[in-house]
Amino acid sequence: MESIDKQAIFRETEAFAEAWNKGDAKKAASFFAEDATRVSAFGDVQSGRAEIEAAYERLLHQTMSGALVKQERGSIRMLSPELAIWQAGLEIIPPGGSPLKGHVFQVMKKVQGRWLILEAHPKIFPPPPAPR
Repeated sequence: MESIDKQAIFRETEAFAEAWNKGDAKKAASFFAEDATRVSAFGDVQSGRAEIEAAYERLLHQTMSGALVKQERGSIRMLSPELAIWQAGLEIIPPGGSPLKGHVFQVMKKVQGRWLILEAHPKIFPPPPAPR
């Protein structure tokens, strides 16, 4: 049986995907700790919730406007009662485009009873090499 903390982390990751799919940058950023760091799939780095929100605003309304994200349930490794790692496969589906497959790795931190993202490192896999 899953622990209460693992269930809470899975709920947070599912709710984050819902915020992304609604294009809600402010809500997406609310899943991050105030002192969080995010290294995006494109390699840009944000520190702190305000920078992360601005990055999601650009991502969700310019770079990947209208794209949807699907995240696998993934796995959780508890490091302590207040730190955990969640990782899962992901897929970003741009409107009218081919899905981009990747993986996300997050360090989660329990802050005032809520599991927030402390470090996020989503990655998009490069396309396979063309046949010769």
